[in-house]
This record gives sequence, C-alpha cells and structure tokens, in this order.
Amino acid sequence: MKYLIDEAFKDFPLGELPYDKFHTALGEYHHITYDGYFGDWYDPIDIHQWRTSDGSWMVTSDGNNRYMEQNRGDISKDAFKNVYATLTNKQKLYCTYGLDFDIRLFEMKEDYAGVAVSYITSRCYYGIGINEKGISIFKRDNEEIEIISKYEFEVSDLKTYSFKISVGSTIYVYLDGKMVLKGKIDFKIPSKMALVSKSLCRYSNIKLYMTDYEYKDHLKEEKLILKKINEKKKFYSKLECINKIDLKNFGSGRQLRIAMTDNGPIFILAQHQKRFMRDSFARISSMTAFDYKGNVLWTIGEPNNSNDNTLISCDLPFQIADINNDGKKEVIYSQDFEIRIIDLLTGKLIKSMPTPIVKDDPLVKNEPFYRLNVDAIRVADFEGLGYKGDFIIKDRYQNVFAYDKDMKLLFRYHNKNTGHFPYIFDYDNDGKDEMFVGYDLIDDDGKMIFSLPMNSDHTDEIIYAKLNEEDGYKFILASGNEGFNLINNDGTIFKHNEIGHAQRISVAPYNPNTKELWIMATAFWGSFGIIGSYDSKGELKKIIEMESQGAIISPVNYDGAHILALTHAGSDGGLIDYELDTMVEFPDDNHPTLCQEVYDVDNDGIDEIICWDQKEMWFYKASKYISGKKYEKYPDEAFSNYRGEYLIPKED
Repeated sequence: MKYLIDEAFKDFPLGELPYDKFHTALGEYHHITYDGYFGDWYDPIDIHQWRTSDGSWMVTSDGNNRYMEQNRGDISKDAFKNVYATLTNKQKLYCTYGLDFDIRLFEMKEDYAGVAVSYITSRCYYGIGINEKGISIFKRDNEEIEIISKYEFEVSDLKTYSFKISVGSTIYVYLDGKMVLKGKIDFKIPSKMALVSKSLCRYSNIKLYMTDYEYKDHLKEEKLILKKINEKKKFYSKLECINKIDLKNFGSGRQLRIAMTDNGPIFILAQHQKRFMRDSFARISSMTAFDYKGNVLWTIGEPNNSNDNTLISCDLPFQIADINNDGKKEVIYSQDFEIRIIDLLTGKLIKSMPTPIVKDDPLVKNEPFYRLNVDAIRVADFEGLGYKGDFIIKDRYQNVFAYDKDMKLLFRYHNKNTGHFPYIFDYDNDGKDEMFVGYDLIDDDGKMIFSLPMNSDHTDEIIYAKLNEEDGYKFILASGNEGFNLINNDGTIFKHNEIGHAQRISVAPYNPNTKELWIMATAFWGSFGIIGSYDSKGELKKIIEMESQGAIISPVNYDGAHILALTHAGSDGGLIDYELDTMVEFPDDNHPTLCQEVYDVDNDGIDEIICWDQKEMWFYKASKYISGKKYEKYPDEAFSNYRGEYLIPKED
C-alpha cells in the first residue's frame, strides 16, 4: 500500500488558513500570495460576498487530534449560490485509488459537506457528500449539480462518520465499514481530490492510497504524460533576464503605460490614494516617467510605494498617445477633477479642462464629489480626423463622456453597466470610431447600434477579431457572471460558455496546427485560477485550475516561431501552450512576481516579459529566437487591466 496523502494537520498552526481578508479583486491581474502555511493544499475560492465573514478553513484541536473545519457555512447567493468552500490537495492522481476521511457536521441542512474526486476545477468534479438526510454521490458541471445515487439514514450532528471510498470508473462508498452507495462516473486522469462543503463541519484523518499495482500504474501514466510535455518543451529556449531597474520609491502595482519613441521605450508608473469608498474613487497621487535604463524623466506628485498607494483593483486614468498629431507623444490623464495633456518627455502641461459637474445629475448615482472622479480614459477618433485626437472618460459603471480634439463634449453614453474599459474601433469602416461599451455597440455620434440581451454584472474584457474565415468577425467578451461569449457582427449570440465569473480573454494563433485563432479565458470571482482553451468556434478544448491568482493569459511572440500565453511569473506560473501545458518557466532568481506585462521593448519583433513589484522591474527574453512574422497587437495608447489581449498575424 502506498499513501499519497496522509493528512492529520499536525504540521499546521492552529487557527485560520491564510486568505484575503478583504476579498479584493487584486488577484484578477496581480500574482497575490498570502503569508502563512497551506501545506500541500490550496484554496481556489474567493467571493466579494464574503467580505463580512471570516476565513473558510480553520485548524482546531481537542488536545489529541487536529481537525480542519469548514468555518464559513453557506452565505453565497445569486450567481454564486452553487459555490462550495473548497480546499484542494496539490497531489495529481493518475490511477484509481482509495480515500478515507472522517467528518462531523456542525449544522443540519440539505447542503452537502464531503469530498470531491475526479476533480478538474472547483466547478467540475464528482462529490461524495453528507447532509441531514444521508449521503449522495453527485456530479458538478459548472452550475449543474446532478445526484447520481443516494443513501438516506438518520444523521446526527454529534457523531463523527468514517468514510472509505473506492474511486475509479465506479465509486464505492463505505460508511463505518458498510458499503452503502455506488455510482458510475467519468473518471479523469490526471485529477485531484478536495474537501468541498456548504455546511459548517469538521474533517480529520484524510488518507489517499493506492495498492502497489495501482501505484505502479500511477507512476507509469504520470511518466507518459510528463514525457509528452517534456518533448514539447524541447522546442523552447529558456528565459533569461536582460535588464533590471531599481524603482526606488515610485514603484507600483499593475498601473503601467509604455510607449516607443525614437530613443527607445518610455515607461510611466502611477500611484494612487483611495478616497471615500475602497477602490471606487481613487486619485492619481503620483506618476513617474523613466526610460529603459531606469533614468527618471519627470515625476508628478509625491511618490510613495506602500501597498496602500500601489495596489488597487481598477485602472487609473492615464494613457500615452500622440493626441495632437504633432509626431510626438503626450500623456493624457485625470487628476483632481481635471483632464490634463502633458508632453511625454518633459511633463510640461499642454492643455487641460475640468471634468464635468455631476452634482444633482440624475444619471450619476453614488458619486460623492461635485465633479466627476474619472475611472478610466481612452483616446479615439469619432470625428474622422485620421488620428486619435478625441477621447473618452468614464465613471464607475454608469456613464461615458466623449470629447473632441478641442475638449468639447461630443456625446454621452448612459444605458447598461459600462464595465471597466470600452473597446474603440472602426466597426463600419467609415473612417470614424465606434465604441463597444458594456453590452452595447455605440456609433460615432453616440447612437445605439445594438444592445445585447444581457443585463447582469458587467463586461470585463472585449476583443473584436476574425477567428476564422468561415464565421467572420466576432465580439469576444468576458462578461463576469454572464460568462464567456462569442457575439456575431449583428449582435446575435454565436456561442455562450460557462466558465464561472469570466474575467480575462486573449486571442492568438496559439494552436500551430491550424491557421485559425484560438481563445483563452479565465475565471475569477467564485472560482479563481481556472483557464480554458477554446477553438475558433468557441468550443472548449481543455480546462485547468492553477493553484494561485493573477494569470493574465497575455499572448507572447516568444521566439519568432512559437506563440505562448503568459500566466504569471510565480512558482506555478510561466508560459503555456494551447493545450495549457507550461512550456517555459521563469528562473529561480528572486525576480519580482507581483505584476507582468508583455511588450517588445527593443522593437525587434520578439516580445519581452516585464516583471515588477513596488521595488524592482526585471525584463526577460527568450535566450534563442529568430526573426518571425509581424502581428497586430492592442495599441500602445490603450493600456488597461481590463483589455482582452490579442496577437493577430498581419497579412503579407
């Protein structure tokens, strides 16, 4: 007999497992870690609805035994009603096995407490659970929960129940030594096991084991899969660090803008202060422009690289663009209720305007200030100027104001939730930009072209691209609780996918075996760490769950021959292929892991990866590369933490 998990929680300190006590959205695009001990487990669940409660998991003791208690019960509702508190073991399983555990219920209700097997993500697994009426085997497939078989008996909250489970294509459940349930399942390899519960309860004596024969098959299958992955890895050179910058006190979170100039790339990092209510009404407190060598060109405000001034779960309103079409780059930003345009190289003020008065405005709710506190900013060409001389500003989720090159109001949008960052492009090829905002497509004069039949939550990321020749252009949307969707050019729904709270998307020729573009998508609220890989029709091809937050899935022209997606620079991150296997890992060199960005800093057609935190910025590049194809990317004048990234081959 071989024990792969033998957990009595003896090495855990008593008390709560680490978790985000404020249940922030920082992990949408920051690689956030929390101090404390997890052992061989990780918690893949975070919900903003939990902001008033303690952690999900707590280690307790009676003096003789240690227990892992589900400490949250069930306080999830609405879109998150099917979320189970989950604690997942990192051990990957490649063969059938046995699983023992003891459990005691601390509340009597219909919701289940138990274990997950054949576990792929916290939304896809088979569960063996106990409730007030008995035991069930159930299947969880995203929002669908199906009872496969059940055994009813009188359950007591004062008794600890000992389970033995045989896990394979058929599950056999033994309670206190008696076989009480069995059920057919789709047994996946590799998969994991997890504690899953919607009820207050206590776990102990968790053991997962294989017979010698099973363990031999487990190692054989693991070896075969790893061999396949390692064969693919042979085609990729290693990452090497090519530059480092000391950010002194002007470092920040993922609030970076980059522009290429005749003298190389210029970078701007912004810091903030939060006003009135968490992240909703932040002000830019400082901006610092610096070059590739780390030389500071100018600073506005007083830098302070504390967590309070650098970590925020939204965009800050600043962009770099040649907004006056003079052949030189400017910075357009909002600070202290003004829109300002300054010279990129010197920081000298060129033009400014006050933000609109919103006091007593019936279309602006919950705005505490007399004037609009700008949430995001983006340049556009609504007038047919031939350059991005117009711009938009927006509040948080309600309104978008569009201005012309003379800073005069062109139009105002107010309909559905705006989301974070509108998508601006020439939809009808008339030389003027249209705007996709939230669930609506808006013409260059502010009139509605179409509105999608979606109303809940908001759209986080938007891409407009031709994924294949057959289907034409599509809107690719990550729309939170509305899921991941492909929308036809006329506003009809082409494909809807359940992935949880859809957060990020990217489009690129990830699959080298086809000319079609593939899609990656992530989920955050409710179940984070999930990454899905989809073909050009939006059909799911593979899904995985990372053990940590912050996967940005940005496409990377890695070496001129291969397109990969960047997750993050942490220990379980790296660059993945279309099969979601990690092809390139970051060196173990103490590099920053908080933030990542992809940018061709030396303008040679090969992408670099920028890693930074509040103190340092490191630059990585493939150690071997060739001159490859040219690609269309998201424009430099539209950086955002809420833009879907794309890498589309340019036609020869």
